[in-house]
Amino acid sequence: MSLKHVLGQQQAVNILLNEIQNNRVKHSYIFYGVNGVGKKYTAIQFSKSLICQNKNDGYSCNVCDDCIKISENIHPDVILVDFDFQQKLLQKPQKSVSISIDTIRYVKQFCGLTRYSGGYKVVIIDHAETLQRDAANSLLKLLEEPPENCVIILITTSLGLLPKTVISRCELIRFCPLNKDILSQILSIKTNFSPIVGSVEEYKYVEQLNNIDTNFSSLSEIQSYSEKIVQDEDFAEYFLVWYTENNLLPKFKNSEEWNKFLDEFEGYIKQFRFNINYQLLIETFLVKATLLCNKNIL
Repeated sequence: MSLKHVLGQQQAVNILLNEIQNNRVKHSYIFYGVNGVGKKYTAIQFSKSLICQNKNDGYSCNVCDDCIKISENIHPDVILVDFDFQQKLLQKPQKSVSISIDTIRYVKQFCGLTRYSGGYKVVIIDHAETLQRDAANSLLKLLEEPPENCVIILITTSLGLLPKTVISRCELIRFCPLNKDILSQILSIKTNFSPIVGSVEEYKYVEQLNNIDTNFSSLSEIQSYSEKIVQDEDFAEYFLVWYTENNLLPKFKNSEEWNKFLDEFEGYIKQFRFNINYQLLIETFLVKATLLCNKNIL
């Protein structure tokens, strides 16, 4: 597989291909978007394109020794940091639910090693929104002074949970929700495409979102819709991220109001993971988001 096989994310792929073709590869990226849309898969294929010696127009050959080793997750110049990797690295009896500073210390050591293939060293950090505070600060130092030909890719479903200082030092690559046709195409392919989809069952959320009118005109509408959302807690958290990235981020990402709201949004996600009153949380979120859009519903 190569970047040619990334489905439904042509804009993201075109950005990456253009940078490879023009020798303008950045030292750090953030791939962000909802679950199951191909962020990790694209990161792996991008690492192939960076390292493959036989690439054509930015696409990896997928048959050379480097490509095969990356596909099998055994290439000495590429590491995929996730909770499984961290558990093995730190020899813990159980998986953690956050990325620790010890893991980032290993990443920094890895980036300083001599390159095996003479091209790039690539670090892919999944669940980057779970970086512990000291781990994020340690990573920031690496992003500020990156080693030559080292590319770091952060993958997250919650851009608002990453420190602004980290975000400012990375190129943002947005991954859009997959539409029904793309999902059907992926599911019809017999090859194991689980890295692309992540969790296919999440597509039911996409269908729900397609039937949502978020142009709320009154508090009663917000209360009624919030009551429906919280019947499925997983969907409720999914909705928070989706609404912020698709309705608010394109409009307000450069405004002062957006910076204030982003701080609050981080708090909403954290509260979701501590099992508080979900309906009240959703109602508060939607009221503030609607007011941010200059709609008077009070």
